Amino acid sequence: MAGPDADGMTSLAYHEAGHAVVAAWLGAEVLFVTLEPDPDDGPRRDGDAAIRWHHRGSTPQELALRELMAVLAGPVCEMIHEGVERPLDRWSPWAADWQLAVELADRLVPSPGRIERLIETTVWQLRALAERQAFWQVIAEVADLLEAHQSIEGESVHESLGRWLGD
Repeated sequence: MAGPDADGMTSLAYHEAGHAVVAAWLGAEVLFVTLEPDPDDGPRRDGDAAIRWHHRGSTPQELALRELMAVLAGPVCEMIHEGVERPLDRWSPWAADWQLAVELADRLVPSPGRIERLIETTVWQLRALAERQAFWQVIAEVADLLEAHQSIEGESVHESLGRWLGD
């Protein structure tokens, strides 16, 4: 099966950078990010960000909210980069992100109407965050690294975050 074309690869790089940068910003440890995941490692997908969440000092609700933000950050950053709007729940490349977002939101507000409102609010907050110049610079730098190398260690994400936003 063929992978994404050059434009698709750039969009995928912004998508994966979004997941990784937001997770790191929220205190997670990013282990690696890749545009070429191992085909034997779970369901078919175009990219992957391996993220370790530390539970110390966080309630289950706080952790679920952080994870929700990181999950939705991929599609949000991809949309910002492409300058388009897409329905998160009906764009097939984002099906896994959408499913995980619904599961995480259900832990926080177990009611269908409230789940969608929480996801919409979180997307709005992520857009506001990503559109801040310094934050977008981190996303762009990580996306550029991914395009250049296909895979990067999490340390590169954390270094970019520190360089643009401080420790």
